[in-house]
Amino acid sequence: MVQGLLRIISKLPFPLLYGLSSFTAFVLQHIVRYRAKVIHENLRNSFPEKSLAEIKKITRDFYLNLTDVSFESLKLISMSSEQLEKRVRVTNIELPLSTLNNGQSHLGLTSHLCNWEWLLQICAIKSPYPIDAVYKPLHNEKMDKFIYNLRARFGAHPVAMKDTLRELIKNRKTVRSMAMVADQTPPHSEIQHWSTFLNQYTAFYVGGDKIGGAMQMPVLFVGMKRVKRGYYEVTFEFLKNLPVAKEGHEVTELFIKRLEAAIKEQPANWLWSHKRWKHSQAKVVRKGTVV
Repeated sequence: MVQGLLRIISKLPFPLLYGLSSFTAFVLQHIVRYRAKVIHENLRNSFPEKSLAEIKKITRDFYLNLTDVSFESLKLISMSSEQLEKRVRVTNIELPLSTLNNGQSHLGLTSHLCNWEWLLQICAIKSPYPIDAVYKPLHNEKMDKFIYNLRARFGAHPVAMKDTLRELIKNRKTVRSMAMVADQTPPHSEIQHWSTFLNQYTAFYVGGDKIGGAMQMPVLFVGMKRVKRGYYEVTFEFLKNLPVAKEGHEVTELFIKRLEAAIKEQPANWLWSHKRWKHSQAKVVRKGTVV
């Protein structure tokens, strides 16, 4: 029943879809107050230099970004590749294809900035090579299958995080892209690296270092900007070319710096409702000192 409703929503024309998104954003912010405290604390700690008025504007725009991304992702159920290509422009597809055309697989690191679901799909459409997308399966099996099929819609191959190494070894002789959303919070027992990020001491996954180093894959940063409502721009950059160190966290640190710059450029487009700094060691950093 729920999936049937989602399919009906996906068939709405974009003007109606964005009208529904605006209404939902208003309800979440002003009536439900969805994670209001988390969002406010995250923004205040990340941008201590901003005024309360600036924080309020980012908050308002964030709720709209959150609902737009949610409804746009549902639209993937029914939209065509041609529709997606009109709404997501890839500025330099030749950069990732340059490694693949030379017989070298690569690792792409991205984030929860703008619409990461559309990002995967446009990459699958534009690349003639396989794309493995690492993801964390949902506990609800029916919803997990629904999301899996959505992400595989245009040919991407979702890979459960626990199966990543096995898939890499199995497909090591096949030229392909490996994609990871690398700004998620690791469980406390899996934390291997802390760094200063957005003014706070922050835990990060280190998959970029481990995969890039073990498989000797160039690592790319995959950035996404909102051009206007419903339209995005994707740009690829090399974070680390070969050789990639097998020890240390150089790739993760490069990713952190590039991600922070991207967030500061369009702050409302990141996932501020996520409890990114929930671990007890996460502290606010001011003037170079952890407090």
